[in-house]
Amino acid sequence: MRFRFFHSLLFGTFLLLQGIPNPVLAQDNYQISVDTILAARGDTVIDSQLKRHINDLRAMFNYTSYRLIGSETLNLRVGQSGMVSLPGDRRLRITPQKIVGKRADLSLQMMKNGQTVFQSKIQILNRGSLFVGGPTYMNGNLIFRISSTY
Repeated sequence: MRFRFFHSLLFGTFLLLQGIPNPVLAQDNYQISVDTILAARGDTVIDSQLKRHINDLRAMFNYTSYRLIGSETLNLRVGQSGMVSLPGDRRLRITPQKIVGKRADLSLQMMKNGQTVFQSKIQILNRGSLFVGGPTYMNGNLIFRISSTY
């Protein structure tokens, strides 16, 4: 009799837990977006898609023109790398490392002609974004807006 009660209780608990999402699995998936912005001086064109970020851009970077020239989204798991194509025959490899508290650790590696030209680690809040200054390109500099959801 005791065995049946315990078995029923254990099976009932198992069925109940099947409907609860596993928090570890939920945090293992990342959606990372990279917007590539060309910032320049000489004109005052502000891309309409960047208007909501213009105050942040101007506070960090001293340019008069900001144009969105590319946008890519990656869906990655912890430890999995994804590549984003960048202007000037460059590629950005992004690898989610882990979540520490409310921040995700991401590894960034920019490559040109198969050679690493930039490497860094950043932390980003869930549903947060940050701007990273990049190399010169055409008549200005590239800026990358990296955002993440996990």
